[in-house]
Amino acid sequence: MSANPRRPALSDIFRFCFVSGALGGALGLVLGTLASHLPDTAFAVPNGRAVLHTGVEILMWHAIALCALALGAPLLAPRLARLACLTMVTGTVLFCTPVTLFALFDLKIGALSVARIAPYGGTLLIISWLLAAASGLRKASSETL
Repeated sequence: MSANPRRPALSDIFRFCFVSGALGGALGLVLGTLASHLPDTAFAVPNGRAVLHTGVEILMWHAIALCALALGAPLLAPRLARLACLTMVTGTVLFCTPVTLFALFDLKIGALSVARIAPYGGTLLIISWLLAAASGLRKASSETL
């Protein structure tokens, strides 16, 4: 028996989600450092530091979750796990990006604040967690990851 048992290779989707999580973790550290060290005048809105910290916290938790979900994929129902991963990546981007842009630049699209996009990202994050739970309740098949 080999000391290194063969493990199933991750599909491109799970590899993409793992890399997205790892890059999200790195970006979260950068943004967290900015949130902690920038002067108050660097923020475009009065509570910008707190807003950015909230975005960083969501980003970091979901970065870890993406890595774990991708690595745990062989134990889960593949289709639901794929959908959970892709929904989590999309939700993280749609939540954290507008929150960051709002805190640092008070960016607007026309007359509307970009921060109005964040609830859609948050909704996708909730859905992604429900999909992840469902993927754990279903038996993993022998289907290719």
